[in-house]
Amino acid sequence: MIKRPLIWILASFLLGMYLAWRHFSVSIVSLLVLSLLLCIYLGMYRAKWKVVSPKDKFLWSLPFILLLGFLAMGGRLVKPALYDAFDQKTYCEVSGKISLIVQKPSGKAVYLKKNKVTLPEGDTYRCEAILVFCNEDTTASPASPAGPFDHQTNYRVGNEIAVKGTLQKFSQATNPGQFNEQFYYEIENIDFKLKAKAITMTDGRYSEFHSVLDHIKERLIKVYDTILSEKESGALVAMLLGEKYLLGDEVKTLYQQNGISHILAISGLHVSLIGMFVFAVLKGLKVPIFISTFVTIFILYCYGVLTNFSVSTNRAVVMMTIMLLASPAGKTYDMLSALSLSAFLILLQNPLQVFSAGFLLSYGAVLGIALIQPCFRQLFQKKHIILESIYVSTSAQLATAPIVIYFYYQLPLYGILVNLIILPFVTILTLTSIFAGILGVVYLPLGIFCVGGANYILKFYEWVCRVGSALPGNLVTVGKPGALQMVLYIILLVLFCWTSNRWAARDEAAKDESAKNETEDNATMKHWATQHCNKKLCLLLPLLASILLILPQSHAGLRVTILDVGQGDSIYLEHEGGMTALIDGGSTDVMNVGKYRIKPFLLSQGTDELTYVIMTHADADHINGLKELMEDGQTRIRNLVLPEISNKDQGYLEMEALAKEKKIAVSYCKAGDKIVDGDLTLFCLHPSEGVEAPDTNSYSAVFSVRYGEFDLLLTGDIGKEQEPALLRNLTDEALWGDDGPSGFKPRMEYDILKVAHHGSKNSTSDEFLSSLQPRYAFISCGSNNRYGHPHQELLERLQEAGSDTRITYEAGAIQIETDGRLMEVSGYLE
Repeated sequence: MIKRPLIWILASFLLGMYLAWRHFSVSIVSLLVLSLLLCIYLGMYRAKWKVVSPKDKFLWSLPFILLLGFLAMGGRLVKPALYDAFDQKTYCEVSGKISLIVQKPSGKAVYLKKNKVTLPEGDTYRCEAILVFCNEDTTASPASPAGPFDHQTNYRVGNEIAVKGTLQKFSQATNPGQFNEQFYYEIENIDFKLKAKAITMTDGRYSEFHSVLDHIKERLIKVYDTILSEKESGALVAMLLGEKYLLGDEVKTLYQQNGISHILAISGLHVSLIGMFVFAVLKGLKVPIFISTFVTIFILYCYGVLTNFSVSTNRAVVMMTIMLLASPAGKTYDMLSALSLSAFLILLQNPLQVFSAGFLLSYGAVLGIALIQPCFRQLFQKKHIILESIYVSTSAQLATAPIVIYFYYQLPLYGILVNLIILPFVTILTLTSIFAGILGVVYLPLGIFCVGGANYILKFYEWVCRVGSALPGNLVTVGKPGALQMVLYIILLVLFCWTSNRWAARDEAAKDESAKNETEDNATMKHWATQHCNKKLCLLLPLLASILLILPQSHAGLRVTILDVGQGDSIYLEHEGGMTALIDGGSTDVMNVGKYRIKPFLLSQGTDELTYVIMTHADADHINGLKELMEDGQTRIRNLVLPEISNKDQGYLEMEALAKEKKIAVSYCKAGDKIVDGDLTLFCLHPSEGVEAPDTNSYSAVFSVRYGEFDLLLTGDIGKEQEPALLRNLTDEALWGDDGPSGFKPRMEYDILKVAHHGSKNSTSDEFLSSLQPRYAFISCGSNNRYGHPHQELLERLQEAGSDTRITYEAGAIQIETDGRLMEVSGYLE
């Protein structure tokens, strides 16, 4: 008989999901289902040698499970009709039932289900789930008995409300590495977001069960906030109650950099500790096993609801429930079967969770412990609590490493060591914190008395993280791994498991053989010693896999990326010689553009160090992201290059001062200066020496990028007034000099023109275009910006010049790859 049928069921469901994701037709999938049914029939009853046993009746369900997976995923990929009814946002009225209320730093997020949406034209649509954001500006209409939306007690899960406000589609990622809001909420089964202007309660009925749990949560949060400092309280509330709005950025960053951010999320560890503790207490009180089991399961379910039932909590509750029910049912608990069943149940509700980082990390860690940890035990055959901890931590880290790198582009080098230090204290931290919270609700001084241990453990965690962050090479920046890297990594881990199991089988056979012989000669002992050493060699496989995974990715030739930063500029250059340069980085319509667009892009490229950061001029839409990178300090900047001018504005002086504070070398460029890296040259064409700039745009640094036969012109924000001087510099051979690469002479025809001033009509004149004759013209600006960029007059001039024009808000980040002779242009959204 086939062991672990639940694994086969999950695999069939996943295959069906994959077929739907790849848009296979219903007819092809139906044909596949019929073919599988025929194969099962032939394999069971008609084959000369029975391929499968007739006892494996579950096999008949697999084709239908595959079809179920196909239909489940297919249904989730269909957009609601409302999606095509408006462009990006519209004013509307929504009525729906509250399914969840989550506290946020700036207000509340209310999840509405079974919604009716009325647009300004009077058209109505049905929509399953909408996320409503409420803040202090959100008011209730006079018809609402609840008053302003200020308190949790006003609106509860189960209430039906009507909301007026701005309905928006979620934004998609337009740059490599950028958070994809649209796909994230699609995974969470949320269709739209709504910024609420006014709320009216239409039905005051609510869920008593959820209301009680919400009240308990609020009381516990208030207790922790009172008996602990702000930093420790925020961390503890995130760990135990799943509420992260009190969690400070500093603590969050420290935990992430050291590979222990998993303890800030409700995980299997928390659920297992609570479940086993409750069950042990009930068992100690001589409560019948049947009652103990179901009381524990009920408490775990309540805890899941209390903490908003994240994927990891869902998995842990299901697996813990299976483990508790196994003994009364007379069955043996099997981790892989329980893992498969929990994954099947979660994906049946929401198939897109298979793409969620939380789902993959949660299941990856448990799968690693289930499959890799036994291999270490078999190889070392030594039992010790410290060794067991090392096996568990190493196994989980090996299984989740490719997932961490794929989503976050960095790997904490000392993560295994830090986890070994902090994990033994998790049990004490969790249980003492729960006791302190409960006692604090009853009588606050008791809570203060009991929370001391948890307080010191949290301070110890912070200290360990600070030490870890100070160690050299704490974070290895890898970038987004390629598919081949991931496949080879998995193959090597599978090979490690297979070889270690083979050695274990040989050891068992050798033990049986030795049991038959009472004596062992020296030759036999020597042979066993050799075999023992040989089997340790398979440890090289996970080591080789890890090295392969973190190897830096090299790119041949030159890669240029014009990022989509909204209304602003940011251009990244990476040369095969190792030189990296970021030219500008700012935006006026994207908040924290450095944190949310530029830095994630750099990390996705495997870059945490920039050879040059070049500021063309000091307008906010060119430098506010650069300031973020410099202040953050996690991206090392070797050189800051500024245009050489005499009348420096405030923004310019601030960049100089910040560079000095962060000990970044500052240099200045004027027409005729060069940055050379092998056969790559960045030649400065503007500003000329001694120029008096009437405004910031007029002193914009302009660079001609030359790589072999490839030419790119980066024009900053210059206007028509600066173009004649720029053209003169282009033809001035004396300015270009003879100290560049062999045969280096000015060329007037450009492959690519980065259009000046975001596509303003006051730049890029007809004379300028006729002189340059650019094959491509790229414009960086935000959609529906207040300046009207790119202006229609400019687009018409580019069309007349025969340039292939692309705009970042349409194409996303624009990437150019060239070997100096041929080039390939692609848009992130194309």
